[in-house]
Order: sequence, then C-alpha cells, then structure tokens
Amino acid sequence: MNNLSYDAKGSIQINGGKWIDLTNANVTVLGNAKLYGGIGGGYDTIKLNVPISGAINGSNVINFRFNTTDGVSSGYRVLSFNLLDASGNALIADSNFTQDDPTKWSAPLPNTADIAAGQKLWQSATLIDSPINSGKQLKAHCMDCHSASGNDLFKFNYSNNSIVVRSEYHGLSQNQGLQIASYIRSLASTNPTPGPKCRPWNPPYQPGLGLDSAPVSDWTCGAGIDAVSENDLDTLATIFPSGVNKAAISTKGQINLREIPIGFQLPDWNHWVPRIHPKDAWGDYFTNSNLNKDYAGEGTGSSNYNMRTQLANGGTSYAQGKTGDIFNDLYYWGSELGERFTPPNEGVSGSYTIAQQKNLYGTAQWQLMKSWELAQDFSLETNCPTAWVTKENAPKAEKRGWCGYWRFVFNVSPHIQGFPADNSMFGSAVAHYVKANQWYYLQILLNPGSGAHNVHLPTDWQYAYGLLNNLLQSSGRPEPIRNFLYVLKGAQEMDNGVGVTDVTRGWTIRDSSPLDVWNGGQNGVWKGTSPATEQAVVNAFLSNWMDTTTSFNITTWQREGAANAVAGETTCGWSMRSLCAVGYVHGTVSGGTTENFPTWTWNQIPQMLGEGIDKTQVNRLSTWLNTAYPSGNYLSLIKN
Repeated sequence: MNNLSYDAKGSIQINGGKWIDLTNANVTVLGNAKLYGGIGGGYDTIKLNVPISGAINGSNVINFRFNTTDGVSSGYRVLSFNLLDASGNALIADSNFTQDDPTKWSAPLPNTADIAAGQKLWQSATLIDSPINSGKQLKAHCMDCHSASGNDLFKFNYSNNSIVVRSEYHGLSQNQGLQIASYIRSLASTNPTPGPKCRPWNPPYQPGLGLDSAPVSDWTCGAGIDAVSENDLDTLATIFPSGVNKAAISTKGQINLREIPIGFQLPDWNHWVPRIHPKDAWGDYFTNSNLNKDYAGEGTGSSNYNMRTQLANGGTSYAQGKTGDIFNDLYYWGSELGERFTPPNEGVSGSYTIAQQKNLYGTAQWQLMKSWELAQDFSLETNCPTAWVTKENAPKAEKRGWCGYWRFVFNVSPHIQGFPADNSMFGSAVAHYVKANQWYYLQILLNPGSGAHNVHLPTDWQYAYGLLNNLLQSSGRPEPIRNFLYVLKGAQEMDNGVGVTDVTRGWTIRDSSPLDVWNGGQNGVWKGTSPATEQAVVNAFLSNWMDTTTSFNITTWQREGAANAVAGETTCGWSMRSLCAVGYVHGTVSGGTTENFPTWTWNQIPQMLGEGIDKTQVNRLSTWLNTAYPSGNYLSLIKN
C-alpha cells in the first residue's frame, strides 16, 4: 500500500462484514517497513498482512475505504492484494489482476476550451487548505507547489481520478478537476512518453540496474519500488559480480551508484511536493525575498537575476557552463535559503515546534521541487555533467546528474535543518532518521560532486555517516553495505588528483576513513553479518585506502600548526580534514575533546584485529600513523 500515512486512514471490509481499521495494532507490517515505524513511519510504500474472517470459497467482495484526512492527505493506493491461506499461500493467481495502462489514458474533457481552462486553473485558481480547514485560503496555486507546467503529474502518471480528487480536496469543483486533468493529459504533445516505472508510488531516482540505458527523461522515475531489497547484503552481488575484490572498488575509480540497487526505499513523489508552500508559511517575507526572486523573478527582492530566465535566455551554452556562470547562480540561489533566509517566527534550531518544522521543511522542499523543475525543463540532467567539466575541470563527471555546489537535496534533511528527533514532525525518531537518510542518499545519486568537491559541498559526507548510525540505533537494522557504498563514493570523490596539499578539495582522512567502513564491526554496522563478509569488504577497502594514503609524502600533507595549515583547523577535533599537529598523542584533549582520527584508530585497531581484519593491512595503517604521529607509539599495535 502506498501513502498509508497514519493509523486508521483506511479500512477494509470482507463480504459486507465489519470494517477493519488499518492500524499498527490491527495489522502486521512486513519487512523493514515495520522497523522503520510501520504505518505512518519512514517508508511511503509498505506491505502488510490483515487478519480477516468471513471469506468464503468462491466469489468474495473486498472493499477498501478512505476514512478521513489528516489535513494533508486525500487518499492512499492499494498497489496489490491477495487472500492467503493458513500457510501463507496466495489463493488468487496474478493473472486475475490487470494493471491500468497510463499510455491509454486520455483527457476526460478533450476540447480546446476545457484544456485552456484547466491550464488557467492550474496557474491561478484560488485554493483552500483542506476540507477540515476550508476557511483558510491558500496564497499558493497548483503550479507553485508542483512544477510550473504540471509536468510532474504527467511524468509520474497521476491518474485523472487522483487529480480530480485532489482538486476537490482544495475546494475546486469536480468539473474544474476534470479540466485540470485534461490539461495535464495534453502535456503529452510536448513531453516524452513516461516509461513503465513512472508511477506515483515508485520513488524518484531509486537506483537499479539498467537505469543509465533508459532515456534520461525516465531516470527521475527510478528503477521502481520492486528494486528495493529487504536485505542490505543483496547489494554486494552488484558491486562485486565476481566476488569481493580490491580492484572493483579502487579509490581512483568511479562507482555508478545510479545502477546499484539498495535495500532502502527513497521517498515517493508525494513526499517531494511541499506540504506547506513558503508563501503560506511566511507570507510577504518569502514572496519578496531573493529566495523567491532568484527562482523566476517574482517579488521585490534585490536580486538582479533569476534561474528560469537565465536558463531560457542562455540556452544549452549557459546550461553547460560555456557562457555565464550557472554554478555561481545556482549557489547563490541555494544559499538564499541556507544562509540568508531568516523569516519571523522561524524558531530556534534544535527545538523547533512541529508547526515550525513543517514550515521550514516545506520551504526546503519548494526549492528542491523548483530545482527538479529546472532540471527537467532545461535538460540539466545531461547538461550538468558537461558543466562540471567546463566550470570545475571535474575529473569524474557523472553520466547524468545535477549541477553546482549547493546542496539542494541534502539540505531537505530534517537533521541538517536542526529538527529535534525526539519531537519530530515525522512522528518518531526512527521516521525522522529514515527521512534524513533518504535525502542524504539522494544527494549522492543526483550530485556527488564529480570529483570536484569543495570542503563539505555538494555533500557533507561525515554528516551522512553519522546519520546512518543514528538510523541503526533507532531501528535496530544494520546496513553495512549501504554504509560502505557511501564511504566508498566519498573516498572516490576525494581521490581526484588534487592530493593532500589542499585537503578541502583533495584527499582527506575525514571523509574517506576505513574506520567508517568497519564502523564497530560485529558490535556495530556489521552486526548479524558473517565475519567472512565483513572481513572481505573491510580488507578490500582498507588495502585501497592504504595504497592511496601512503602514496603521498607525509611532509606534503596540510597539518595543524604547520605553515600550510588549513584555516580554522587549530585543534585536533573530529572534523579535521588535515593532519593534527605532529606532536599530537592519541587520547590528549584538544579543543575540549579527544574525538579525533588519531585517537579513534588507536582504540579501534585492536578491535579490528580481534575481528579478523587482515593484519597486513592493519599493520600498514599502524605504520603510517606512526609516521604521521611519531610520539604516538603506534608501532606497538603491530601484530606479527
């Protein structure tokens, strides 16, 4: 079921019997969705078993009911169902079910006047908030929360019925809803036919095999919900089709995350669309801000450019970075939200109320939505790889991707926005951490940096590693391979030819550490995984990491306290990208903490050896650490 987002949102009835409310107490949620909060949890599409009575041999009538809105949702989808016997066997053959074919849909009101009326309604109809808040008139219109043209509804094959129902939800008539649906259907004349995975429940950009071979216009639709495995370890077969080996994961390589299925479901399209538009959250403060003006020129902000005009007038040359400065323009539009947007009643980071979280989250989603819109309307997903090379001499440009250094996807995460996990708008800490992980992973699918990162842009790798651990702690589900993929991609981004004389753009311990792959071993991210698998993956990565790290002369590294020190790195803390001071000894308090790479390795090397990590590679690590920190006595950790 898709978008069963709160208890008792729906009910089921068998042969006219008693209605059964679909709640976490009444049903059994299956798979990882249960660990992530079940109904109303972190996943948007879930599988569940409902205990029933009253079914008979022969024909049965099964009814589903939408009970009531929560002020956000107007329904849910039943993607498939069956009746099971006591042994769990399906009693209805798949051949009895027929999937609707969107390519056969047509405009319900196909005449030109109705289509034109639908477009006008899309752009300017006055809407109410919801049926339970009908007295509140929205400042936003359909085109404000969705893509301006509505091609997101066309792309993801929202049905005529769903468009009509949502139109009525926002106070329009059934006929007006039919007119809007007819306008959306008319977009077939100007947009590519959506592929078979383009459905509302399939998570955008969900990775899977064959995505790069399909038209780029279908990349946004992802590999489908069926590409999500329940077992994180299933991913290994795609990374290592010939078995775990060092050559497949060289830090000098470039792993294609788009085509590696993962055991983690990304958000569906409904959860890209802002729940609250910033016009309704902040009023004139947003309308007249540069955050708004930089998008399409609306309002009285002081900015002298906007992205839609820049892309429309600059054409492919601008989009590919050959004229103008698309990276600079995107960065300053992004930073208007990240650094300069301080609306009244915003709240205090770390203690935002639920209402404040919803306002802030909606604003970040709005900017993400409009980024997606620009990417689709101006072919940025193919132009951006060229722009990365043109503007930044990127050595590892992706085949497909988004432009620039600003973190349009990453910054939607409730964690980076400072939302409190223990009082989250998502209802629980585990759902909060699922959402954070979803946006962080989407960032490296869409824009990992193409080997031209700049400090923590366009992704902050260490943040993501920490949130993987938060999700493990809150759900009890380890994801050693998705964790490994994230660290591997980070290491490959850092091994870009710059080296260690500029750790803000080149090789850095902070974001490529083998400790993040091992990550506590059998007491951490590898819990429940066979030691042999843990050893094979950690050994392969550690060997590559040592090859890269030892290839740099220790005297060329940027180092705290040296003439080539990184500005701001004046104490030996966890966030160090350079080396700590040459005289630093593990366990010594620096800047009020002992949380740093020299201390972590001192403490964890014995544990790694105890779990069978290759002593040859661990000894290489100890030897290098002793060279980097000669007062640390790391040679005492070497085992023969």
